[in-house]
Amino acid sequence: MNAASRLRAAAPSILVVEDFRLLRISVVEWLKCRFPGCVVHGVGTGEEALRHVSTFPTDVVLMDINLPGINGLEAASRLKAQAPDTAVVMLSTHDTPHHRAAAKNAGAAGYIAKHDMEAQLETTVERLIRSRARTPS
Repeated sequence: MNAASRLRAAAPSILVVEDFRLLRISVVEWLKCRFPGCVVHGVGTGEEALRHVSTFPTDVVLMDINLPGINGLEAASRLKAQAPDTAVVMLSTHDTPHHRAAAKNAGAAGYIAKHDMEAQLETTVERLIRSRARTPS
């Protein structure tokens, strides 16, 4: 087992990618409370997300679609090419079939409209962490 596999086995990792700093910090802190066994980080751009995932094994990425620089859809597509076992969930203020299809085409495992985060985020993250625990590294 290599170092990355040992880290992943030790504690699931979640990355929040959100350019609105207050929302990013709030979601990171909320996730730390709801999932105390997980390592939770936050970054503000797609480029930062790609650098983070290349350095730290990450199980779940929660990614805003509308990011500065490369948008969340492009970042998700690149991230899935770089780390295919990482689950990406797109977050957006737009809840349209077009946005959901674009997220799916980018390789996202899920899509949560920001107005539904309170109702959907916990169960979505829990489901993805559980599925990662059953998947050998």
